[in-house]
Amino acid sequence: MLDRALLLALWALVCWVFLAIYRIYFHPLSKYPGSKIAAVSDSWWELYWNYYRNGELLFEIDRLHKLHGPVIRVGVNTIHISDPEVYQDLVRTNSTFTKDPHFYVNISFPGTLIGETNPARHRVRRKVLAPALSGSRVQELAPAILAKTKQLVKRFEEAAEKASPICVTSAAKAFTMDIISKIVLGHELGCVTEPNFRNQLTEYLEAGFKIGWVGTSFPTISAIALKAASMTTYILFPMPLFSFKRACLNITGRYLETFNPHQTGGPLSNATRELQKSYGERSAVIDMLMDPKAAKDHQVPNLEELNDELVMLLTAGNDTTSTALIYGLYQVYTKPAVYEKIFRELSEEFPSLEEEITYERVRKLPYLTATIKEILRAGSPLPGRLPRTVPEEGYQLYGKYLQPGVNIQMSPYILNRHPDVWDQPNEFIPERWLTDDVARLDRYLATFNKGARQCLGRELAWCEMWVVFGNIFRRFQITPHNTTDKDMEWKDLILVAYKNKFYATVEKHSV
Repeated sequence: MLDRALLLALWALVCWVFLAIYRIYFHPLSKYPGSKIAAVSDSWWELYWNYYRNGELLFEIDRLHKLHGPVIRVGVNTIHISDPEVYQDLVRTNSTFTKDPHFYVNISFPGTLIGETNPARHRVRRKVLAPALSGSRVQELAPAILAKTKQLVKRFEEAAEKASPICVTSAAKAFTMDIISKIVLGHELGCVTEPNFRNQLTEYLEAGFKIGWVGTSFPTISAIALKAASMTTYILFPMPLFSFKRACLNITGRYLETFNPHQTGGPLSNATRELQKSYGERSAVIDMLMDPKAAKDHQVPNLEELNDELVMLLTAGNDTTSTALIYGLYQVYTKPAVYEKIFRELSEEFPSLEEEITYERVRKLPYLTATIKEILRAGSPLPGRLPRTVPEEGYQLYGKYLQPGVNIQMSPYILNRHPDVWDQPNEFIPERWLTDDVARLDRYLATFNKGARQCLGRELAWCEMWVVFGNIFRRFQITPHNTTDKDMEWKDLILVAYKNKFYATVEKHSV
């Protein structure tokens, strides 16, 4: 029996060696330079750089591009490309490239707007959700965003009066969670008014992203865990995402019990009115998802599927915009020349501190808008790989044929620093967006993605940034407190994860 087991082990080893040799030297992608370890096994390379080194794979990919050029091999069947023109081709509106299902199944719930890899089903879900986050809807939401910004301003004023440091990181995450929870759940969580900006959902999210790329490092285990999480309300594995899911499920279930998504407008009982009053506002997101007529071929989700979608929307809407706010505040306040120009522009438009700095007015300010674009370029909140699969007809890359099924990865962090597009790519220069070249730069900005997969919350994010930055920059002088460039170093844990939180002292402007 022992001899037989030994023979099987030796046979397995020989097979593995021959497979490794094939993948390195004879695989269709063997002509591309890159990591030999990645060519043999995606998981082992991922395990080292994104699990053991905890989120440093993106920087290793960037290093390999600088060493080998625009195309490198980063997996058995995967290449990574650093070329703005190829990116434009892959994300054009009529592109037949699809999301890589093996990647997205490990970082999102299947069937959700973010996790859906089938183009037809994605189009239906996007059509259902688009009205909730459209430009016209954001116009309607702008007063609520301003009201929430005023609460945030009050917390900054309190910090100034007490001469005590404020955690900008926690403040930004609290603000964006309040906004997105009201939109998605119809129920604002009230994080901004909490002591230390505390909220359990935000804590679950932060803990979840500390795990980072564990899903792609251990794909089989992660796929089973995520599938289990999308099928049950019970926590079977000690993962923060499950706790986040369960906490949201309580709110989602309460909403469906409180509101009839297809209420015809008939009379309500006093008990129902009181219940609705205690809950909050209606959620356009939930109502649209529960409406069978929201779009052709739309299938109303069950409670678990509905909650999975809400979890992903909350995650995307909270951490991406808050990262931009954190990065932007640090960059501007540590660059006096930039801040002085913004302050001067805001002071001219809003000469009195009593004036409301509204979305309608602040969005017209050119230098502030240029600064936000530079924040989005240099501080890409979703910096890493966005894998797409070569369609059935294959793809010609620099005259070489790529077979169907090959995965192509491209990263906003790398694209937004490509020297063919961006002069001094590692420098924070808002003025680059005030030249005659701005239309070309807009075209190549990869932060929100492009085409059919462009970020649905783009207009909302812009509204939040215009209003928050406008109010904070006009009213306060902020100085980092025990926070340096070293603390603001980050890793790619799906979303940006800074080394430490950003603390600052606040001083109110008198005029």
